[in-house]
Amino acid sequence: MARRDYYNTLGVKKTASQDELKRAYRALALKYHPDRNPEDVDAQRRFQEIAEAWEVLGDPQARATYDRLGPFFKANGQPPTPDELGEYLTDTIGGWFGKRGDNAPGEDIRYTLTVELEEVLTGVEKEVQVPRQCTCTRCGGEGADPDEGRRDCEPCEGTGKATGRRFLRQTCARCDGRGWVTIKKCTRCDGEGRHGSEDALKVKVPAGVATGQKLKVRGKGNDGHGDGTPGDLYVIVNVAEHALFQRRGPDLLCELPITFIEAALGAQVLIPTLSGSMKIRIPPGTSSGKILRLSGEGLPVPKQKDKRGDLHMQVGVEIPDALSEDQRAALEEFDRRTGPEAHPRRAAFDAAVTGRTEG
Repeated sequence: MARRDYYNTLGVKKTASQDELKRAYRALALKYHPDRNPEDVDAQRRFQEIAEAWEVLGDPQARATYDRLGPFFKANGQPPTPDELGEYLTDTIGGWFGKRGDNAPGEDIRYTLTVELEEVLTGVEKEVQVPRQCTCTRCGGEGADPDEGRRDCEPCEGTGKATGRRFLRQTCARCDGRGWVTIKKCTRCDGEGRHGSEDALKVKVPAGVATGQKLKVRGKGNDGHGDGTPGDLYVIVNVAEHALFQRRGPDLLCELPITFIEAALGAQVLIPTLSGSMKIRIPPGTSSGKILRLSGEGLPVPKQKDKRGDLHMQVGVEIPDALSEDQRAALEEFDRRTGPEAHPRRAAFDAAVTGRTEG
């Protein structure tokens, strides 16, 4: 009956002041609040643990009782039952001798999966190879050789129950309630009941997923010991960088280089999107840095059906860095024929500079 360590839950030392406890609680409650993590079951469970810890430690009287009673503390003030005392002693003594629970649950597994930006647009089902601990098929997870690896437990005569005078404990200490003991280990798993394996698992990646998002695959972590429940697989998504697009939430940003002539006269240019390419019109007189927005050409917006972000094309006017004599002469002639009215911003800038100089 190992109690929950409320200090560890809040990430503080046992000597922390009430103000330190309050600050730690508020920060964690804000981080794991269900409104901020509506689909994250782990975050919701964590929030409940944080609230439970604060309910006890936030009350100085309850905190003092908690510190005094240790593993026998109960929020309702009730004393431990005989079964709970027996469980505590069993867990404690077993821990002294390094004993592993025969039906301990399996561990959770984390796996990082990289997806392309195009796959974020549509969603995708990926097959991944996950190293995990699987129940030994040779011994059925018992750890004993299936042919001659076990015999009935003598102290309990194969019943698994404690005999004679019992002090709290209900199960046989020799066989831990199984009714048999191992005399020869399974050669497949070396008596562990589990062995390493690499399984091919399919993971559904939803549209609009972002880097760092966790996808939970229930029951696909390590198998439990004996009859223990399997752990879960947590797939951590990593969205690969794209050669053309930068992501800003559901919106996409792409640099669009155009020529000086296209910027001055306007033009139709072919641009990329995640689902193909399309032509757009560049208005005459477009300046470098201008952003052209294409509505609905971004990524899906999570939890908003059929809604997508926008694609922002940032124009960059490309100036030639090497000109022939004829090209230079043509540009100089163009400059002579163009009056200040063609460049109002430059004219206003020059006027402001001249005014400051004369002043």
